[in-house]
Amino acid sequence: MATDSSTHSSSDRSLIQRFDAWLADDMSPRRLVGVYAILSLYFVFLLLPVGYMLLVTFTSQEFLYSSQLIPSLGDFTIENYLIVLQTGAFQGYFVNSVVIAVSTTALTLVVGTLAAYSLSRFEFPGRQSILLSFLATQMLPLVLILIPFFLLMFSLNLIDSYLGIVIAHSVGGIPLGTWLLKGYFDDIPTSLDEAAKMDGCSRLDILWRIIVPLSLPGIAVAGFYTFILSWNDYLLVSILSQTAATRTLPFGLQLFQSQNTVAWELLLTAATITIVPVVVLFAFVQSYIVEGLASGGMKGM
Repeated sequence: MATDSSTHSSSDRSLIQRFDAWLADDMSPRRLVGVYAILSLYFVFLLLPVGYMLLVTFTSQEFLYSSQLIPSLGDFTIENYLIVLQTGAFQGYFVNSVVIAVSTTALTLVVGTLAAYSLSRFEFPGRQSILLSFLATQMLPLVLILIPFFLLMFSLNLIDSYLGIVIAHSVGGIPLGTWLLKGYFDDIPTSLDEAAKMDGCSRLDILWRIIVPLSLPGIAVAGFYTFILSWNDYLLVSILSQTAATRTLPFGLQLFQSQNTVAWELLLTAATITIVPVVVLFAFVQSYIVEGLASGGMKGM
């Protein structure tokens, strides 16, 4: 097996070297222009629906239902945004989404960091089983546990409450966050722990003063995915939220459609506003996310 492994690794290195040589030798200006042209066409195709959605949000209803493909200067307006942002229920849903997503992310990162550190640094019975169970939770469709989960939350009197929804989202976020952070902590040498112990640091001191600062890219990845998981969730909120006091933005999109009609310009505007916080968050943490994904934080056991 060792021979097979070394053979595979050497062949992989050979392929990488040949690919690097191809890039160095054959990447003429003409070929380079061709590669970038293909990539540009791909991204234009990928982003065209998003761009058209954004365009529609700044145009009048008359343009949307006309045969025009390109709006004229007189068709542009910000009225759609004013209508959506002045809708009281939509404002409440936005606040609920922020509170629930931020709380879920904070709870997931605190619990996930502690769990990942213990799984990374300590050997104890059942450790591998716990790690495998974290993966198993990601394999099951969420719809399978909706009824028992609702009954459990109902018995705990957590229906239609921020706490109940935050716990529900954290149940899905903590296993994934723990798995990501555990793989990242494994890459930090244990010699740092030993050196800190000799300086009189406790386990928590080592975690918060050494491990966490060195793991910020991995924490950013876990936090970002958890935030998106909570921000975009509709299924769990649909069974745990009973009134407008706890409903989130995915419900807000329903405000602009009725049984017989859909105000498409307002619906697309609300969807655009819903996307904005995720885009802004990604803009702030993108460097950490790229570093976290590229530095081995996705390793397994």
